[in-house]
Amino acid sequence: MQHHTLIHCRATRPACLAALLVVGLVCSGMPGHAQVPVPPARPADQRGLPLPPPDTSVKERRLIREVLDPETVFEVEPMKSRIVRTNRPITRIAVTNPDIVEVNEFSTDEIELIGRQTGSTTLSLWFEQPNAEPTVLRYLVRVQANQAVQERAEAEYSRLQRRLRELFPNSQVQLIPVGDKLIVRGQAHDAKEAADIMAVLGEDITEARGGSFGGGDGGGQPSGGNALVDAQGPTVINLLRVPGEQQVMLKVRVAEIVRDSNRELGMDFNIQDGSFEISNIIGGAGNITAILDSGDVELFIRAFASHGYGKILAEPTLVAISGQPATFLVGGQFAVPTAVGVDGIGAASTTFQGFGTQLQFVPTVLDKDRIRLQVAPTLSSLNQDIAVGGIPGLDSRSVTTTVDLREGQWLAIAGLVQDKQGGRRDYIPLLGQVPVLGAAFSSQLVSRQETEMVILVSPELVHPCEPEQVPLDLPGTAVTDPTDHAFYLHLQLEGDVGIHHRSTIWPEYKAKLHKAHFAEWWTRHHVQRADDQPPMAPDYYIHGPSGFTD
Repeated sequence: MQHHTLIHCRATRPACLAALLVVGLVCSGMPGHAQVPVPPARPADQRGLPLPPPDTSVKERRLIREVLDPETVFEVEPMKSRIVRTNRPITRIAVTNPDIVEVNEFSTDEIELIGRQTGSTTLSLWFEQPNAEPTVLRYLVRVQANQAVQERAEAEYSRLQRRLRELFPNSQVQLIPVGDKLIVRGQAHDAKEAADIMAVLGEDITEARGGSFGGGDGGGQPSGGNALVDAQGPTVINLLRVPGEQQVMLKVRVAEIVRDSNRELGMDFNIQDGSFEISNIIGGAGNITAILDSGDVELFIRAFASHGYGKILAEPTLVAISGQPATFLVGGQFAVPTAVGVDGIGAASTTFQGFGTQLQFVPTVLDKDRIRLQVAPTLSSLNQDIAVGGIPGLDSRSVTTTVDLREGQWLAIAGLVQDKQGGRRDYIPLLGQVPVLGAAFSSQLVSRQETEMVILVSPELVHPCEPEQVPLDLPGTAVTDPTDHAFYLHLQLEGDVGIHHRSTIWPEYKAKLHKAHFAEWWTRHHVQRADDQPPMAPDYYIHGPSGFTD
């Protein structure tokens, strides 16, 4: 139910206003009435009437003499200029946005305005007045292409678009001029054809730049991406799309095997008889030694043979987007100090050199499944035999090349077959040259080393796996910690698959098990339980899907 209150006020105006204020305060507390916010009280005069708001225009007229707006429009085309000659000297020049228009002042009565980019800005000029303050002239400068020039440019772009469709019939190219920009959109047949389109487009725009596309003098640089074709021409924005997968996985196999063999034969002896002594020692004692020592005769026979081999197999795999470089390194780094000096003051800086399996490559998808590879694999290892100043050297096998392959094809980009043989014979002249008996006065060594190495590459177009396609068996997944029984009795370093033994908490876990078993035995034999059930052992350390817990 709503309550309506009607008040007849015949008193004076201030009393009526006061009565209305009191009624409003009382009614605001009545149910069913919304509280109306009371505006802040304004200053009042002697009669209680509010004063009018202050007149800001009076203050503005007292402080501001005048506000100058642009009086006229000045137009100039992009990358072109207009020279302005004045009747009176110019004392000062101001430009709101110098990126849109550039002002060159040749003298006090001659200036040049150059349109730099499309847009609008304001230009203010102060002219000198005899026996008076300077006069200000303000321009609204608009930098925009001439309509006729824009129409000629669109016609040229249409002709260029038809030419591109003739040169590349398998691609759809559309040229859209917008101001000083040229948007290239559509779909290219492959990445190589997209690069060729941008190259041809850059050359044609550069050739036509002196006519419809911008004017001016100077040469241009062709561009294949989001870059300025030249300082006088339009900005080319590449929005071409290339269908198909653009992620390339490169598989590299580096296989090397080294075989070596060494054989050595020699004989050393020493004969003493009173004051007479004769000895033959060539090359020192060997691995197999026979000594006949009767006090006067010592005989050393050396016979040595060795065979060895070394095998290296590296299979790095790397994924990159078409046209983007990728780097792969598995190995390590060692510090290389570098001495530097300025004016005789010595200092040292440290750089780090990597070693191991390294791979750098840049893939480019050319034609659906044809891929161009710029690949540089390197396989290196430390060699202390060629160390300099404590810094180790490197034994490196590397190659840098560019090849074209179809998806899944393999190509041997580098190979090495090396066969080194050597022999040496040390002997005493004449005696060491006697057949059979000369072996006692000589030492000989024969060695041979064979090295075979090959580097294979294969590209493959890939796309990301769905969550259900991710393999569960990853390197190291099946490796577990052996139990005490497997480690101490069976001498195993890895546990059985599926047995997640944790040696970090096993002693405490075993103590808790013994304590629980003792409590269960004591309860069964000394305490009568109502349900006659043994107590349940508490939860111990387990391995669950969320990790370790206790």
